Amino acid sequence: MSLQERLLPRRETEDDESRHFRARLNHTFVLFAMAGLACFLLFDYFQVPNAWPTLWVGRFLLLGVCLTCLALLRNDPRRPDDIVLFGASCANLYFCFGASMIEDAITLSLWNLSFSTCMLIAMPAWLVWGWRYQLVSSLPLMFCYIPIFLWLSPLQLTDLVGAGGAYTLATMIIAPALAHARSTTFRRTVALRRVLQARNDELQQMNQQLLTQQNELEYRANHDLLTGLPNRRFGFDFLERMLAESTSTRQCVSILFVDVDRLKHVNDSFGHAEGDRLIQLVARSVAQAAGEDGLACRLGGDEFLVVMPGACDMASQQATTQLMRHLQEQRLEQQIPFPVEVSIGRVTHDPVLQGDVDVDDLIHIADDRMYRQKRARRRAMAGANDPQA
Repeated sequence: MSLQERLLPRRETEDDESRHFRARLNHTFVLFAMAGLACFLLFDYFQVPNAWPTLWVGRFLLLGVCLTCLALLRNDPRRPDDIVLFGASCANLYFCFGASMIEDAITLSLWNLSFSTCMLIAMPAWLVWGWRYQLVSSLPLMFCYIPIFLWLSPLQLTDLVGAGGAYTLATMIIAPALAHARSTTFRRTVALRRVLQARNDELQQMNQQLLTQQNELEYRANHDLLTGLPNRRFGFDFLERMLAESTSTRQCVSILFVDVDRLKHVNDSFGHAEGDRLIQLVARSVAQAAGEDGLACRLGGDEFLVVMPGACDMASQQATTQLMRHLQEQRLEQQIPFPVEVSIGRVTHDPVLQGDVDVDDLIHIADDRMYRQKRARRRAMAGANDPQA
């Protein structure tokens, strides 16, 4: 493992959201650093009159470095700490050379205090990077500050110690601890957020499963599983609502009570699978007869109910004719080997002429008419089979 990998380990486990958040923090910090560099131009001009042009050149070069860092953070936010480390190292080198040009101990103390506070306290408390990054960013101060000061500064080393040197040394020791605390808190926050996100995902999945189960149970409670049509309870509730609405709107309601003929014969002769097939075929026909505003339901066994709100007697007759035609068309398309016949009891309720009617009474009338049709068909078949007829 290289020295860089030991000092600056990669954060492979960090997700993109956390990485982009740190990039935004670093971006904001660089903007504040640029503002600070611009504000201290007056400090250089008034407090270091002999070297302010050189200091200004250095500050403008640092502003260029900051602009470069901003561009890198915007274009490649995956390595935000490395980008800020480059800018911080350049700033620390500038600090070393700038301090060596100051000829007054009081000005040097202000220089040390302001720069140390910004770079060694504010930066690790603001950014989210580990103590290793903070330590690497301080390497120019550790190895270059005193040699450059002794080489270029007109002041003595004792002057440096009394002019904020001890403060700079103390902040260099505190800075990695601040960075470690900030980074640890951030990592724990990220880990907690991931745990909460995982729990939220589990809860959402459980809620979705419960909703699916609830919808399935509701569907099973209101529908017939063989045909997919609404069941008896749902159909009667719908009919009751339509009758109440017809009373208030003074519009007719028609119903068709449909019974499948010879279902037992089909089950006994062709098997129950063909009997179920016959039930499903009739179900498709009654559903088509109900139309968009109506409802077709299976009452149970071989009985179906079609409710047609707003349909008069003529409309219900047309629906009956279409139902019978659709049955025969399906029989031909599916090549069903046995006759497909139904008996239909048709009733139209006109609230203007008939007044209020109970659901059970209306069903009883339709059921009676259906059985009349069924008996009439049986008598007709018996007469056709009688050789003396």
